[in-house]
Amino acid sequence: MLHGFAGIVVQWVTYFAIYGIIALSFNIEYGFTGIPNFGKVLFVAIGAYAAGVLAASLVIDAAAPLLHVKINATGMPQYCSGNASYVLGEAGSVLSPWFLAGVFLLAVLAAAVAGAVSSVVASFPALRLREDFLAITLLAAGEIVRLVTWTSTWPVCGFNGINGIPGPFAWSGSSDLLYMLVALGFLVLAYLYTDYATNSPWGRALKAVRDDEVAAEVYGYDIARIRMQALLVGSALAGVAGALLVFYSGNVNANSYKPDLTFMVIAAVILGGSANNLGALVGAAIITSLDIFMNPSAFQALGITLPTNVGNALVYLKYVILGLVILAVLAFRPQGLLPEGPLRTPIVEKTRKRLQQYLSRIAGSSAAGTEEAENP
Repeated sequence: MLHGFAGIVVQWVTYFAIYGIIALSFNIEYGFTGIPNFGKVLFVAIGAYAAGVLAASLVIDAAAPLLHVKINATGMPQYCSGNASYVLGEAGSVLSPWFLAGVFLLAVLAAAVAGAVSSVVASFPALRLREDFLAITLLAAGEIVRLVTWTSTWPVCGFNGINGIPGPFAWSGSSDLLYMLVALGFLVLAYLYTDYATNSPWGRALKAVRDDEVAAEVYGYDIARIRMQALLVGSALAGVAGALLVFYSGNVNANSYKPDLTFMVIAAVILGGSANNLGALVGAAIITSLDIFMNPSAFQALGITLPTNVGNALVYLKYVILGLVILAVLAFRPQGLLPEGPLRTPIVEKTRKRLQQYLSRIAGSSAAGTEEAENP
C-alpha cells in the first residue's frame, strides 16, 4: 500500500475516476435531458450492493474450503456471519488472480444491470409528470432504500455492512496503483461512450426534450421513452461507479450512500458546465480535490499534524468552500467553466462543412465581381 504523497495522489486519481463516471452519468440525465435526478446516490448504492453481494458470495464459496473455515449463517446471508470478514480478508492469499479478476468483472457487469433495472422501477411512476415530481420521487426512493438496507440484514448486513471484500489485485503488493489504472480505464471508456452517445441523433433527441417538451412531442418524440432511456444509461454508469467504489474501499455499508453524494455530483456538473462532458470531468476534479484534501487524514498522510479543532472543522469547511465556489460560478459564469457547445453529429458536421464551402464560394464570387468592377 502506498503512503505519503504518492498514496494521496493515487487516492485522488482513483476517486476522481469514480466521481467522474458519476458526473458523466448525471450530465446525461440533467445536462442533456433536463432530468433533475436528486436520487442519483440511489443508483450508485444499488450498483454497490449488487457488486458487493455477488463478490462476497462468490469469494466466500471459493475461499472458505481452502481456508478450512466453516460458515455458520442462520437466518442471514453467509457473508453476514461472524467469520465471513476473515474469509474475505484472507481470500487474496488463496485464490488465483484470474478468479479475482473474473469476480470483479462479473460484479461490475451485475452492478450496471442492477443500476439500469432499478432506474426503471424507481422512476416509472413519475416519468410522465413534471421534472420536479420526478426529482422528489427519486430523492425519496434513495432515502427509503438506504434506511431499509440500514435496518435490515438483507441484502448488505444492515448497519454492519459487508467488510473485507477483496479487489481484483488483492494478491499484489501494489494493488492501489493497479486499481487506479483500472478505474482510469473505466473512466476513459465511460467518457468515450458518453461523448459518442450525446453527439449522436439520440443526443439531439435528449436536447429537444430538455429545451421544449411540447415542440419535441409535436415532432414525434416520445418524452417518457426518451427520459427512460437517459435514466437507463445514466443509472447503468452510476452502478458501475458504485461497484468501483466497493472494490476500492473493500466494504459496502448502506449508511455510506447519503444524499450528500448526490449534491456533490450536482455541484460538479454545475461547476464544470452542464451538457459538456469534459466540463463534467473538470467539475469532478474540483469536487474530488475538496473531498480528499479537506480531510485530516490527507494532512496526516503528508506528515502534517493539525490541531484537533482545525481537523474537526475541515469536514464542514469543505461544504462552505463548495457553496462559495458555486455562488461565484452562478454569479459570474452561470454556464459553467466549460459552456455547452454545439453537437458534433455527422449530419451537423457535414451540413457545417457544406455551409462553409457555400459561403466561401459566395465570398470568392463577390471578390471576383468587385475586382472586375474596379478593373474593367
